[in-house]
Amino acid sequence: MSSGAKFGIEVNLLTGRYVATCYNDRQQGEWPPHPARLFSALVATWADADDPDQAEREALEWLESQEAPAIAATDAVPRTVASHFVPVNDEAIVASVWHAKKALKVHALMDQLDGELSAPTRPSTGTRTMLRLRQRIAKERDVRRQVTEVGKTASASAERMLPDRRGKQERYFPSFRPDEPRITFLWDSAAPEEIRTTLDRLLERVTRLGHSATVVSCRVAPDIPKASHVPSTVGESFRTVRRGQLAELERLHADHNGNKPRALPYTDVPYRVVQDTLADEETLAADTAGDWIVFEFAHNARAYPSTRVVEVSATMRGAIFRYVEDPIHAQLSGHEPDGNPVKSPHLAFLPLPYVGYEHADGRLLGIALSAPKTLADDARQALYRAIGGWEVSEKGVPGSYPLRLTFGAAGVLRMRRLRGSGLAVSLRPGVWQRPARKWVSATPIALPRHPGRLAGGGARARAKAWRDAERAVVAACRHVGLPEPTHVEVSLTPFIAGARAAHRFPPFSQIDPGGKPIRRQLVHASVTFDHRVAGPLMLGTGRFFGLGLMRPFDDGQSP
Repeated sequence: MSSGAKFGIEVNLLTGRYVATCYNDRQQGEWPPHPARLFSALVATWADADDPDQAEREALEWLESQEAPAIAATDAVPRTVASHFVPVNDEAIVASVWHAKKALKVHALMDQLDGELSAPTRPSTGTRTMLRLRQRIAKERDVRRQVTEVGKTASASAERMLPDRRGKQERYFPSFRPDEPRITFLWDSAAPEEIRTTLDRLLERVTRLGHSATVVSCRVAPDIPKASHVPSTVGESFRTVRRGQLAELERLHADHNGNKPRALPYTDVPYRVVQDTLADEETLAADTAGDWIVFEFAHNARAYPSTRVVEVSATMRGAIFRYVEDPIHAQLSGHEPDGNPVKSPHLAFLPLPYVGYEHADGRLLGIALSAPKTLADDARQALYRAIGGWEVSEKGVPGSYPLRLTFGAAGVLRMRRLRGSGLAVSLRPGVWQRPARKWVSATPIALPRHPGRLAGGGARARAKAWRDAERAVVAACRHVGLPEPTHVEVSLTPFIAGARAAHRFPPFSQIDPGGKPIRRQLVHASVTFDHRVAGPLMLGTGRFFGLGLMRPFDDGQSP
């Protein structure tokens, strides 16, 4: 979809919250709202009228014939999902078997009535027969007789209707609190004036989106905001509509009639997140910038310190790659078929530590899979298929964090893929992607060249080693496509609250072309550029395994 949307529908969340369950996982929420939900809300509002308007129907048919819309929505904080046991709404003292028998009788009588209407009988006889048939049909349809006549009601069924006897069912009500309680669906097509007017009239009557707890006010968007999610060739699947959606909803309603379980027809369309970019033409970005897929660790599993980023990254890499088709694409593995490292950016695994706040302690709260913008479509598709395969394989795991990483004696780390923003601020991509001139390391940088001894030897040798360490950081910036920073400061201790000292991290080594391990020096760094740089930014030779993850600093912010 192009960036120049011409028509939009604005949905305002009147309570500031959006309550919706993910269609394929009842314990997870859906954010942003999928286009199929909006269309179904419009159809339900239209059909609820005593005499549905034909012009509104035509407007809905126009809407369903458009390409999948882009979506403008801010980040949203999910509410912690807890199970609730609620009374079963569909308990009835009339057994379903009785309903089935009644339905068969009514259908048989209706067939007889149709036959009488088409048969060439004498007028008087035909009229009397049809009258009797209509009376019998009315009698069979009268459910009240089943529950009012003595002896017709099963006592066990009746008892289930009493308040203290009603069964309860486990339910989940995931919800999101967006930064701005507004979602706008954006289409490339310009709606004709009569369509805009008709849809605006219909939108005025829409009161909820999906769950009844999501109270909304809708209108044709007066302004076209910037999209945050756009249709793509790969990405997270959103439910959208297709031509014929209205007719399909009518057909399904005729089947369930509001009483049976119902399904929402939809078409899967991949969507990708649009990265925030400032209008400032001098804002730069490293070649590590791209899309993030974030996994949140279970709360009771957040005991892993940031010193274990390489171990967690390698284990996550193994878990994902088990489901990648062979041969694994070089932009995912980081290696060419001959074993040499690829020269272009590739998939990175970035454990996200809790840093940058007064009480930050450096624990890992989740992990992000960072796919660079230059990642080829076939590699991106293989990645999403692998994640989906992993999630499907863990479907039987109880709890809301079904995905597992096993560390042997160190235990099991449970997680789930995030949809929307995490409760923890450190899990929000915007925190790591925000443009800034100053960046500091949340995890130490593995220097591409060993500078020498930083904590021993003579004073002149140490001074030279620290200068070489600064030069190595500058080289790391150039290696990811950035200009030389105007100021570099290097330290073995962190510049940001919660980060761990470099010496507390296990040694990090790489294998040279000759098969010999080369141990890399780890240092923390603070770098300042002439212009703002948009993240995510990772520096050094360990940047694909969680080392050298940089955190932006605003002017005047203190570590």
